[in-house]
Amino acid sequence: MKLAILVLLCAAGTASAQPVSYQLKGDVPQGEKPQIRVTAATPVTNLEIALDRDDGKQAAGEAKRWSDELTFDTLVRAKVLVGYDADHLDLDKRVLQFTMSRPAGSAELVVIGDDGKEIGKGSATYAKEAAGTWLSITWTQPADTRVMMLKLRATTADALVTNVELIPWSVSVDHEDVTFASDSAKIEKSEEPKLDASIGKIAEIVKRSEKFIKMRLYVAGHTDTVGASAKNRKLSLDRARAIAAYFRAHGIALQIAFAGFGEDVLKVKTADNTDERANRRVDYVLGPEGGAPPFKGAYLKAKASWATAK
Repeated sequence: MKLAILVLLCAAGTASAQPVSYQLKGDVPQGEKPQIRVTAATPVTNLEIALDRDDGKQAAGEAKRWSDELTFDTLVRAKVLVGYDADHLDLDKRVLQFTMSRPAGSAELVVIGDDGKEIGKGSATYAKEAAGTWLSITWTQPADTRVMMLKLRATTADALVTNVELIPWSVSVDHEDVTFASDSAKIEKSEEPKLDASIGKIAEIVKRSEKFIKMRLYVAGHTDTVGASAKNRKLSLDRARAIAAYFRAHGIALQIAFAGFGEDVLKVKTADNTDERANRRVDYVLGPEGGAPPFKGAYLKAKASWATAK
């Protein structure tokens, strides 16, 4: 809504117009109020301000006298919101898609690597696409670098600016899979060196990145397709819990979350009741603390519940 403001000022002892100065804060975010400050060069006996809406309706009582007429456009703008989800980010192709709550103008992107330094930039100009439209921006970065953070500066078609920090950073920890006995979640003594090696790799990643980001370790358990689906879901959860407990007991101080995906996220696609060792695995992924688990695709469809290791 726009408001035209009429300032009516009467000075003591004279009917002639008096010098007036004024300041207006008329372009404000939603939730704030426009403000006007009027200053007269001489003492005044009466001051009236009438507000007229741009739809012709009277916003305040009509004034009978005035010594100066001042007209302003006053606009209250809603806050600009940026929408984003993991399925609209392709780190390999270096494409980010996002939405804005107002028609789009342009965007700039700064890419931060896992050492905390800038590794890339991108920019895009838009043609006033409607609010809610998925907008694309690409960037360049050197080979063999990993994205920790995306700093997005989005500008609407009417020149409102918002800044958003997105943290898509995650690291899958390369490791040798622990072998469990059939229908068991017990970690055999012979398998512990595999977990100790993984702890060393996790510590290396944490040492390199912890000064730039707080991390959480995710432990995701899986099974092959032998047996009932519900039984496999529980078995995978028990195995993930056992490994998370081992990591906690052997010095990993990070938050550790674990979940079981049963046979719903196969590494090797097989028919039902197929004994496939590659599917009997537990994955370890480091992601940002406080964010959503760094998984998508089949993981999201599986809808596993994450628990926290004590």
